[in-house]
Amino acid sequence: MKANEESETTLLLVEDDQADVFLVKRALSKHGGAIRVQVARDGMEALEMLRGGEVPRPYVILSDLNMPGMSGYEFLDEIRSDKDLSDSIIFVISSSDLPEDVTLAYQHFASGYIVKEMDPPRMMRSMNLLFDFCEIIRLPG
Repeated sequence: MKANEESETTLLLVEDDQADVFLVKRALSKHGGAIRVQVARDGMEALEMLRGGEVPRPYVILSDLNMPGMSGYEFLDEIRSDKDLSDSIIFVISSSDLPEDVTLAYQHFASGYIVKEMDPPRMMRSMNLLFDFCEIIRLPG
């Protein structure tokens, strides 16, 4: 029995670029499995969804760093300072592979950092790893 088999895991994708939303959803459809995707266009919308109970547990958040309004770093800070959301698993996804961006994301308590790869097979590998994580790892409920 998989760790999260009792309830479907939700992947909250916080992403303002519709092309990237499409790529994640397409990768998930190729991967298969029991993961539901919900999309927020920015950090504020994601916070409203989380605080409003619209995202059922267990969930994993995949957040872009560069978004209008609230940046991914600000989003991480807001989640970590909220006692009801502080245990959230948050992976950052960014086109930047600069060491300082990676370090800064972890300093803001990201659970992981995924680089948006231009090479489709490499990007699919990254997404499959995330989807497997969602299905296998025991998540806060």
